[in-house]
Amino acid sequence: MAKVKKDTADFSEEIKIKVLLWSYRHCCLCGKQCGTKIEVHHIVPKSKGGTGDPDNAIPLCFDCHAEVAAYQCEHPTGTKFSKKELKARREQIYEEHTRHLVPPLDYKITQQLPFGNKKRIFPDVGLTVVNLSDYLKARVFFRLNVILNNGKSEVIEDDYYNGTKPWHMNPRLIASGHFDIPQWARQRGERLEIRTLCTISDIHEREHELLPVGWVYMWDKNKWYFEP
Repeated sequence: MAKVKKDTADFSEEIKIKVLLWSYRHCCLCGKQCGTKIEVHHIVPKSKGGTGDPDNAIPLCFDCHAEVAAYQCEHPTGTKFSKKELKARREQIYEEHTRHLVPPLDYKITQQLPFGNKKRIFPDVGLTVVNLSDYLKARVFFRLNVILNNGKSEVIEDDYYNGTKPWHMNPRLIASGHFDIPQWARQRGERLEIRTLCTISDIHEREHELLPVGWVYMWDKNKWYFEP
């Protein structure tokens, strides 16, 4: 018997569970708590090439689902929900119901070694991360971009610093790592900045992207100062 090929435009059970957890079973348009009276809607319909990825999913109550699906572009009345607006409204609901799962982090670029008063010798540079929560755990991704004042920039190649591999941050964990500044950026006296993008994946695997911040190197002191 031939196998029936699964429609890749369908949402898997795993994806449905994720988006229902992220929304806490609230409608992502009206904000109502729905219980079992909720459906996972395709933002781009399957008939128009919509996929079964989480980015194409939005949990909706029966009424809102019917309203979004019933709009007729051929005979428009009122203003339809655009794909951009649906995703923005969805993210508002997701954020409201998952932000309490994000542990407070303290992280910094530093020349200080983890223990004692010794410092790293440039171009060896450290990143120290502290999970300040007593009970929240998360996976944390860092993407470090090295920038000179001449405009040249480059992401650190190591997987732990280019956003590929996570740091597993359990409650109250202090973690420290290090990397080398690329050869082209070791120009003494030039303004050297490491711009850091931190993304936190909570226990339900929703990602929370923090605003990027930077650290600038002081060549004469072998130290970094914070650049917001």
